[in-house]
Amino acid sequence: MRDKFALLLLLLVLGGIDLSLGRFQFSPVALWEILWQGPAGEMWVLVVDLRLPRVMLAVGAGLALGLSGALCQSLFRNPLAAPEMLGVTAGASLGAVLVILAGAQGLAVTLGAGLGALGATAALIALAGAAAGVNRLILTGVGVSLSLGGLSGLLIAQADDRLAGDAILWMTGSLNGSYWGRTALVWVIVLPLWLCAEAGRRSLLRLELGDDLARSLGLGVRRARMWLLLVAACSVAAAVAVVGPVGFVGLMAAPFARALAQILETQRTGPDLAGAAFAGAVIMVIADLMVLGVAPYALMPIGVFTGVLGAPLLLALVLRGARKEVGVWG
Repeated sequence: MRDKFALLLLLLVLGGIDLSLGRFQFSPVALWEILWQGPAGEMWVLVVDLRLPRVMLAVGAGLALGLSGALCQSLFRNPLAAPEMLGVTAGASLGAVLVILAGAQGLAVTLGAGLGALGATAALIALAGAAAGVNRLILTGVGVSLSLGGLSGLLIAQADDRLAGDAILWMTGSLNGSYWGRTALVWVIVLPLWLCAEAGRRSLLRLELGDDLARSLGLGVRRARMWLLLVAACSVAAAVAVVGPVGFVGLMAAPFARALAQILETQRTGPDLAGAAFAGAVIMVIADLMVLGVAPYALMPIGVFTGVLGAPLLLALVLRGARKEVGVWG
């Protein structure tokens, strides 16, 4: 529990810093005074109506991506598994690209991305089969992702330059243009999914033991895997539909939570879904702070900075696995 409290405290501190930065910067005391004064204050609109939705959107999307990443790594029994392997991100990108190239903007893009993500999820389940094992799911997900990603690239290459630029920018992932309606959308979806994931935690723990042992313990493996896979896919779909395909967050969240639990010497049994969700939110807010630090006057896509954070971690995980195989690493 100490690790969850530490992550929550870190998230609150980073969120407060995120609210304070930008073109107009505030000290902690000034930020508290703005919130205390309420709507009558001069800076209320800036902080509460413009900045707070962005921070809450980063937290909500991070929760969804962290939860999805932890589910994928447990389901596939692989610490390098990421939500992108399901093909959902590529499906959302294709849906958004089709809408953008048709000339639509705003909520229509979000709806198109959501439908594309659900379509990719349906394709994954249909092609892999309801009784598919872990390896078949991974290969099918990668195939769906590559196919849909290639189709998106083909459409962009043949599109008008302005529309193609808009599509490429969306595919980088961004928190820009956040407002309360957009923020509420991801929270309304991710909270019930989180509850569903926690309800299936015992099944997830048994699945980590292997299919045969899970069946011997009385678990309906096929039904449990499909249910948890659907929760993971819908979680990443909720995030990607709202902020775009932000990479590496799902991959980083669970290892970050595990590392913190080891530092704090917290006892942990089975997949730490809550820890991974909080860690995903922390990573998203850190990436947003990097955006504000580098370009406070012309906000860059947040996906650029999650890539900067995630690529070294991916290399570290690969090197750690290689050292374990030769008996060098702990």
